[in-house]
Amino acid sequence: MNGELSAIRTDKGRRLLAALALDVGRQLSHELLASRLWDEEPPPSAVASIYSHVSRIRSQLRLAAAAESPGSPRDIPIIESRSHTYSLRADSHLIDWHRFVDLSKNARRLADNGDDIQARTVLGRAEEIWRGEPLAGLPGGWAQSTRATMADQRLATTLLRIEIDLRLGRFGELVPELTALREERPTDERVAAHLLVALHGAGRQAEALAVYPAVVRRLHADLGTGPGEALTRLHERMLTGAPLAGPAVRTPAGRTPAGPRPAPAPRAGAAPSPPPGRHMIGRRDDLRRLLGGTGDAVEQGGVVTVSAILGMAGVGKTTLALHAAHLMRHRFPEGYAHLNLGAHIVNRRPLTPSAVATALLRRLGVPAATIPLDSEELFAQCADLLATRRAVVVLDDAATAGQIRPLLPTAPAALVFVTSRRRLAELPGSRPVFLDILPVDDAVALFTSVVGRERADDRSRIVEIVDRCGLLPLAIEIAASRFKARPSWTLGHLAQRLSRKTGRLAEIRHDTESVARAFEMTYRSLPTEQQEAFRLLGVHPGPDIGLHAAAALLGRPVDETDHLLEALLHCHLVQENTPERYQLHDLIREYAHVLTQDEGGTEEAATALRRLLGFTLHAADRADRLLYPRRSRLPLPMFSQLPAAEGLLYDLDLDSNDSARKWLDTEQSGLIVLAGHARSTGHPEAAAWLAHVLAGHLDSQAYWSEAHELHQASAAYWRSVPNDRCEARALIDLGATLANASRYPAAQEALQRGLTLARADQDDDATAEALSLLGGLLWHQSSLVEAVDLLEESLRIRRESGDLWNTARCLANIGTIENSLGNRKSSLAAYEAALPLAREFQDRTLEFRILNNLGDLFLGMHDHASARTSFERILDIAGDDISHFDLAVAQANLAASLPVPEQYDRAVGLYRSALSTFRSTGSVRHEANALNGLGGTLLAAGRSADARDQYTLARELARSVGAAREEVTALRGLGECELTFGARDRAALLLTEAVTLADRVKAADELALARESLARTRGEHDA
Repeated sequence: MNGELSAIRTDKGRRLLAALALDVGRQLSHELLASRLWDEEPPPSAVASIYSHVSRIRSQLRLAAAAESPGSPRDIPIIESRSHTYSLRADSHLIDWHRFVDLSKNARRLADNGDDIQARTVLGRAEEIWRGEPLAGLPGGWAQSTRATMADQRLATTLLRIEIDLRLGRFGELVPELTALREERPTDERVAAHLLVALHGAGRQAEALAVYPAVVRRLHADLGTGPGEALTRLHERMLTGAPLAGPAVRTPAGRTPAGPRPAPAPRAGAAPSPPPGRHMIGRRDDLRRLLGGTGDAVEQGGVVTVSAILGMAGVGKTTLALHAAHLMRHRFPEGYAHLNLGAHIVNRRPLTPSAVATALLRRLGVPAATIPLDSEELFAQCADLLATRRAVVVLDDAATAGQIRPLLPTAPAALVFVTSRRRLAELPGSRPVFLDILPVDDAVALFTSVVGRERADDRSRIVEIVDRCGLLPLAIEIAASRFKARPSWTLGHLAQRLSRKTGRLAEIRHDTESVARAFEMTYRSLPTEQQEAFRLLGVHPGPDIGLHAAAALLGRPVDETDHLLEALLHCHLVQENTPERYQLHDLIREYAHVLTQDEGGTEEAATALRRLLGFTLHAADRADRLLYPRRSRLPLPMFSQLPAAEGLLYDLDLDSNDSARKWLDTEQSGLIVLAGHARSTGHPEAAAWLAHVLAGHLDSQAYWSEAHELHQASAAYWRSVPNDRCEARALIDLGATLANASRYPAAQEALQRGLTLARADQDDDATAEALSLLGGLLWHQSSLVEAVDLLEESLRIRRESGDLWNTARCLANIGTIENSLGNRKSSLAAYEAALPLAREFQDRTLEFRILNNLGDLFLGMHDHASARTSFERILDIAGDDISHFDLAVAQANLAASLPVPEQYDRAVGLYRSALSTFRSTGSVRHEANALNGLGGTLLAAGRSADARDQYTLARELARSVGAAREEVTALRGLGECELTFGARDRAALLLTEAVTLADRVKAADELALARESLARTRGEHDA
């Protein structure tokens, strides 16, 4: 499924999974499944055997779920069991067969509506799914009959694609395929009809005439019958020279048949075709935008607007323009002209408007003697011709709108395509079509079309190659052409050459073509200040850059920077995917980096980087102090070599919590990349301070993977300097991150060393912070008594220093642990003391956490109504003030308070939402806790087998990180499940293990519940 090989080894298991997958979502009875596995002769033990196979498949699916990367959008398939039935619950598009069928249906619908180009693209995607024989290697009658059904469906899809290709005039390309298909199916008249039309359209008349007699002979020999009326009529029309009609040339409404037909002769110019070596692959959406409305306008006699195809160098503007012109040649039969306006031809100035008008008139057949010399008369004649002549005109590589604006009438009858690397916003009445890089599938298809399928035998390598080419069509074609010319090269060798840290641009070359040359022509056309701005933008290491950061990098005021960026955007050297967020294509970034070394020098780049670091550090510091004004941290020092850029900071909108959060969220990925870049370019101190400044945001938003790398590098730097105070802070930040990610031993080591350094430095704030974090860590590890001792010490330091906010934090943590110890009155008192302090400081996050813990306390007291009130209040008032992680915790706790089965669906939905967040953030302990809750909900709903699956996974996860409380809960749940199956001895063993573990870690609340379940089990056993 989904392209992955099944790890199920037995034929019966594979047949069972195939049966469920092919009927995904449908309840299949035990009897039906048995007939598919044993071919109508199931043994007496069939149901038990099916249960065993289902159990093993579920195990494989659980392993797949555990192996899924954090943040993966895919839902793992689940086998559900109801009364005497099983069903596979999964997205049908995870299963190749269903995806193939859906794509085939979509293609037929598109073809029926007259959209052959889109239909052909969809069919191409469908055929890519088909890899080898379906259900390969599965024995038995059901598998054999299913294979035959699938083969029929594939043939129908193949014939649909061939019909479309015939309508599109791809006759010669189809002949080999149809010849092979006729050998496989010699009596299939549909295949014969298609082959006849293809041969006829390709100009191979003698071979086309031989098709019909051959089919007639075979039908008589094999079936004792003659051909049908449709094939006979098609053969007769070919003999008489009439236009072919029949199944192979069925034309949807509004379409033009591909076969030969009379057409008005163009007055001048040959029919357009793409330039040699350029392959039109994909671009169906761009083509639809380019031609959208054109057909309707033509049919209604209306005006066809000018289309401007815009984009960076090498993105395929000319290829698209010529392809579109080729498609429209029958609708605009009165001439064709393709002019290169020369904006980027080496050693030649762009054509003047007069030169363009003169060349265009000549290309459209106007006698040279009648072309005026006066510019105004020249432009008037050109505009008049385009207003009356239904011709196709391609004006390629325009430098400016002024180069072509005088030529165009207000209402042209001609179809005009203009291509340019600039935006041409001043071109009146034009429809802009902005080209981007290719999707991966189209990029792979383009590479394959150049090198040939026999050498394109490793898709993963090709994906790597086209990615290194930046998915840029020109780069892909050049790399593919070079590979094709080097028969000793393998795909792996080409990928390796393109993966070098430097010199990738130098590798993308063939003969006289190179990507760097295309970029250079654009760069050399820029004024000096724009060239410098472009070079410096290449210094920025992040995925994109904002206006103020760009101003710091360039060392210019915001307004001036805005104008420079707009100029670079105008000529497609930078991209703006969201307002005032700019980025460079990978290859253009590398070209800018080469220019920085060759023309700007290393000092230019180093100075720009120092300006960027200074601005970024102070901006991040300001945002952090707005959002987390009371968090434990060091003040940012002054840096002599990193200017603060006060003017930019003043202009930057950082004056509220909302603006600070928005800035950090927007800049986050770039800030993390910048910190790593600073370390590697001689600024490790700035990187260490940036890690410390970002610690609060990364922690609150659960970006623990990113924070881990930053804090680890920061601690190593401060240790090397050495600076004990700063190292202590870095270790505390690191320990907090590791604890949140459930990496408890490493977290404890970092926090203990940080605590030691803080005490030696007499840094009370850092000492109290380390003690508080260690207390929370020991609670996660179920060392509850030791955890309380550490938190009480931290609380004493906070109270002595008058730090009421951190006092509230300590009280909230103490309340949580007292609850776990079974001291519910002490827990309630701690929460009630902490909550007013959190509200006094208007700390909504802390308030939510205390409300969440109060709800958990009420749950333990079996006061579900009060618990629900606390959790519902969090979800009702949270809004944007709560992180997605804290929201997930509240969701899981609210689910635990809901009555089941009355609110079963809501509870399951809340658990699944919370699990998605916990998995994406890597919080294993919280994931185990949510799985336990989900197991309890399923058990209460009578779905014991599904509940056991959840408890089993929770137990494995809890053990992996040493989360003893969660392991106890899982053991207790497994015991309860076994009891519902009647396995009392097995239940007693699990519950005894739960009691022993809960007693060892002093988890009083869990110990009481485990003992209660064990007593009930033994009582039922005795009864």
